[in-house]
Amino acid sequence: MHVGSWTAVTVDEVEKLIASDAISANKTCQLDPAPTWLVKEMRGLLAPFVALLFNKSLDTGCFPAEFKQAVVRPLLKKSGLDTAEMKNYRPVSNLSFLSKLLEKVVRDRLQAFLDSSDLMPPTQSAYRKFHSTETAVSKVYNDLLLAADEGQVSALCLLDLTAAFDTVDHELLLLRLERQFGLRGTVLQWFWSHLSGRSFQVLYGGSMSSIVYILCSVPQGSVLGPRLFMLYSADLEDIAKEHCVTIHSFADDTQLYLHCSRNDTTTTIARLEQCIVDINYWMSANRLKLNMDKTELLWAGMRRSLSMGDGSFPSLQLKGLSSHQVNMLECLE
Repeated sequence: MHVGSWTAVTVDEVEKLIASDAISANKTCQLDPAPTWLVKEMRGLLAPFVALLFNKSLDTGCFPAEFKQAVVRPLLKKSGLDTAEMKNYRPVSNLSFLSKLLEKVVRDRLQAFLDSSDLMPPTQSAYRKFHSTETAVSKVYNDLLLAADEGQVSALCLLDLTAAFDTVDHELLLLRLERQFGLRGTVLQWFWSHLSGRSFQVLYGGSMSSIVYILCSVPQGSVLGPRLFMLYSADLEDIAKEHCVTIHSFADDTQLYLHCSRNDTTTTIARLEQCIVDINYWMSANRLKLNMDKTELLWAGMRRSLSMGDGSFPSLQLKGLSSHQVNMLECLE
């Protein structure tokens, strides 16, 4: 199944979207021509014109150039950190209110298509109805408990990516949207327009930097960015299946795990290592980077199973990988 055109935006839809955006009620980007509170207050008057603009964008497959600009504010990750160290700052990207509103219109249509076509990655808990971080944790934890009840131990690997959203290749993403998820025609053209020609300026201390043009990545601070990354990285599930490794993700956070008897831990770790090697190859080919320093290995099981033998467990042996072993004893009995 594929989709080549968008359904039209109605005035009522736009008005409801503006009214429901409580988070942005008191936030205004410097790029906005009018404060957000005023747009919300005058939504009945503005909705017909906004709907006309949005329909023009969807019909022509063109994302407005003014919507592609962002203002980045560097904020300290924690109070008390050294303000002279750039690594202590988190860049917060602000986009105009109308640009995010248009993205919400597309998000709702894209999600409806993915759901109706059963194209959502089944092991991904982000951006799915009735799924959340809570259901993701519950799924993984329940699997560990079931294995422990059978006297098995579990090797759980927590993967971490370096600046995951920042290195997404636009050509690869568009190719994936077309071939794997069936986006065609004006719809695919719209996403190309949405990704290309973007820029940002950094605002710090009341001064604005020169314009920086973006050549890759999904837009930071955008509505569609996290969903596009989720579709971009959907192949990870296939790699895990090839190695018979269970996988579960929430956005860019991915967990791999295997269950085994206490006497089979060495073989299990070898299988998990090969899966991670193949995932690392895939990430390199797709312009992503596995953060070896923050990738962790945890062993879980009942206290009796974990204390059998000499009580030691094999760790991941991968070049540049710093693995941390944690025995989750108190949680499993």
